[in-house]
Amino acid sequence: MGSGGIATAGHYAVTIAAVQLLSVPPIPASAIGFMTGSAIKYWLNYSVAFRSRARHRHAVLRYAVALGAMLALNTLVFGLLEAKLGVQYILAQAITTILLIPPGYVLFREWVFR
Repeated sequence: MGSGGIATAGHYAVTIAAVQLLSVPPIPASAIGFMTGSAIKYWLNYSVAFRSRARHRHAVLRYAVALGAMLALNTLVFGLLEAKLGVQYILAQAITTILLIPPGYVLFREWVFR
């Protein structure tokens, strides 16, 4: 399992725990999970996946900007699927994840960790 898979597992674990154990509504639970997965993903992408030589100060700033954009997209797509179309929240998150992998990978590879 690569860095994206590990980060995604963290995202899903936190999302599911927030909904099932803490009764957090699915949209904020997904956002909390996303942020957790993102913290995991930074370190794995920086050191393993992209073997970045960028200074952390530079990479963290770009990562924060990219993360804001990806969080907005995650929340928008997930919210449309879950709240507007009535898709079960875990399935809605899986679809959202699949849709956001390509733009996220390119953004992180070409701009954040280049």
